[in-house]
Amino acid sequence: MKKWIVICWMFLGIGHIWAQDFKLDAGKISQKEFQEEVDFELEHGKIIIPVSLAGQTYRFLLDTGAPNIISKRVANILNPSSKKDINVVDANNTTQNMEMVPLPEMRLGSLQFENGVAIVVDLDNHPVLKCYRLDGFVGSNFFKNAVLQVDYAAKKIKISHTIKSFSPQTKGFPMQLVGQQLAPYVALEHQSEGCNEGSEFALLDTGMDGFYDLSNRVYADFKKGEVVKTLSESTGVVSLGLFEKLEPSPHRLVQIQKMKINGITFSNIITETTDDDNSRIGLDAFKLGKVTLDFHKKKWYFEAPSQNNLSQKIPQFTPTLIDQKLVVGIVWDEALKAKIQFGNPIVRIDQLSLEKLSVCDIVRLKERITTQSAEIEIININGETVTIKK
Repeated sequence: MKKWIVICWMFLGIGHIWAQDFKLDAGKISQKEFQEEVDFELEHGKIIIPVSLAGQTYRFLLDTGAPNIISKRVANILNPSSKKDINVVDANNTTQNMEMVPLPEMRLGSLQFENGVAIVVDLDNHPVLKCYRLDGFVGSNFFKNAVLQVDYAAKKIKISHTIKSFSPQTKGFPMQLVGQQLAPYVALEHQSEGCNEGSEFALLDTGMDGFYDLSNRVYADFKKGEVVKTLSESTGVVSLGLFEKLEPSPHRLVQIQKMKINGITFSNIITETTDDDNSRIGLDAFKLGKVTLDFHKKKWYFEAPSQNNLSQKIPQFTPTLIDQKLVVGIVWDEALKAKIQFGNPIVRIDQLSLEKLSVCDIVRLKERITTQSAEIEIININGETVTIKK
């Protein structure tokens, strides 16, 4: 989580999928032996890779928290011979009927993924996803019979048929592949100041901003066992899902004294709870070192420093996007609750007025907003201007 303002724009975590005939785990990389290296670009903190469909190269997001997805525009170009209706649940547990279509061939570098399927999403008209100019997602099911390594420092992903191609310097730990999506879940161990312990399996999600989100379901168990420290409780919206659920719901701001992942210790984590059924490890973890996911052997490797102190300031509030404007999503500071509320527009950050900025302008300014801003101006429900200084 990023200091006082975390914009958990969406991302995505399609949790449950039901379909007749089409199966989300259909298809695989056709080569028996392969070793591929693909450079990626960072688009406002997201990993973008080139993917070819029917001889045309497109911009895809690498998202291990989602299945393969193509945009409605690309689906119209491909004109698939058939389609099926499915029910999809997003990261906010909102369900919607969507289309699934066959993908006879999908190429990533020299790799050929054959006889797969993809979910069709109108990415061009999503309130935030449109800013990334995406044509689709490469999801976890793409790597069904492969080993994926994300080398964030080198801006490369590497894919092979065997873990021997990577010679990881750490021990491999078990990885669960959940559902037809083959979503990768890994074990986390938590410890409080009083040495109370708790464990869980969390989704490894390259499409998620930040380091770690704690699900409300897991929080309820950890609270009983006094594993986490509750800093604040409030009602509001902390993130957008695939279907832009905006109804306020209860959330908690918590501190975790210690978390262990593959024997690596992270301390002083401050995070928010989410409505998703399961907790998630986001892209900030991938920034710390090489992450290698062996989907075939169901193991993963994390090459990062053995000790990591994530100390940060406690946020006063968290913003979100509603009706394409940046607003107060949830207020954590007790004194501020009397001054600002959910939905109040954020109109200025330092000397920058937000009133005439588009959502995509705000996305492009995300790094400045999250790490550098010093003064924020908000208009409350009474029309009063409230100025907050960090």
